[in-house]
Amino acid sequence: MTKTLVATLVGAAMLTTPALAAKPTGTTTDIAPEAMATEAPAPANYDANLKALNEKTNSIGIEVANPIIVIDPGHGGTDSGAVGNGLYEKNLTLDIANRTTAYIRANYPATVYQTRTSDVTMSLDARTSFANSKGANFFVSQHINSYSTSTPNGLETYYYPGSTSGSSLATNIYNKLKASYTTLRGVKTAEFYVLKYTNMPASLGETGFISNPTDASKLGTTTFRQQLATQYAQGMHVYWWGY
Repeated sequence: MTKTLVATLVGAAMLTTPALAAKPTGTTTDIAPEAMATEAPAPANYDANLKALNEKTNSIGIEVANPIIVIDPGHGGTDSGAVGNGLYEKNLTLDIANRTTAYIRANYPATVYQTRTSDVTMSLDARTSFANSKGANFFVSQHINSYSTSTPNGLETYYYPGSTSGSSLATNIYNKLKASYTTLRGVKTAEFYVLKYTNMPASLGETGFISNPTDASKLGTTTFRQQLATQYAQGMHVYWWGY
């Protein structure tokens, strides 16, 4: 089963506590505290017309069997992301991304890039400029949630409002990841920077709360992070190949 080639894609760094992000209250309807589209200007290589086309059709008329994927490990370097229970979000997301990439390369005929492969600081426009140059078919940003109390927990994924293909990507990833969680917070929409300024279908995953002791205990193990990486990859496979 083939899909059609999208032109370019954008990845973006998430700020630890972006000024314009919605403040969560811990309920299942809240938006994760990631960088919103208003956080910074669009990258120079963002194409609004191509974005509109690809969010509806995922097509520029070139048939391809094997996708180009960009995986975005949230935060990095001086931007630690969320911190809790002895863990740093930037370290967890990088490890999960590295494992996801390795699993895809070992098992699927796909080309995979990461917006970062080490603990480096990347601005929003630096990530998006990098990702836009790769001609990717879809984009997946990986994050860990957090809250001011330890009660909220569980899984949620996001896509940009109105994106049919983004919804499919987020849903297929969610449907694989949910086997790892008891609390299922749902597939949601948000105007996150990385979801708006990608020129192709995009999803953002929040795999547990670093502020919750139970979630954090699991995230602190390599076994659980490998499990998440495998499920991320399997969700992408279902999105692209249909099974």
